[in-house]
Amino acid sequence: MQRIRRAERLLELAERGLKTAQTAAAAAEQLVDNARATVEAHEREWELAAQTFGTGVATATDLQNQALRLQTLRVHADAAARNLAVALDGQRKAQASVLDASRKKRTMELWRDRIREANQEEQRTQEQRGFDELAARVVRARS
Repeated sequence: MQRIRRAERLLELAERGLKTAQTAAAAAEQLVDNARATVEAHEREWELAAQTFGTGVATATDLQNQALRLQTLRVHADAAARNLAVALDGQRKAQASVLDASRKKRTMELWRDRIREANQEEQRTQEQRGFDELAARVVRARS
């Protein structure tokens, strides 16, 4: 019985670990979604600025300011893309963690079930021994 309780306790811990991993995976997915939206917004802003680059320029200073603005937008878009890559990596790790936690939980379930089966088999064996001993006493008493 103690082994079953220990197995059930370990199973509870594995279930908690799985829930934690699933929560982390959901948070990682949300980060990826946010990072994708940020990348798209920055890319769109850079594309619009690139399309209008050089229009409405009156002086070299205006052109230089537009070029700096375009360069700044590109830097922001590149940083957003790097952040997306980091978020995707975190998402992959979180998904791997969910798989690992699922495997551990399943292992604990199988272990618990085997312990239960072994206990039931032991009980059946003890009952059979009891029946055999009773039958042997009855046979001895008749003889």
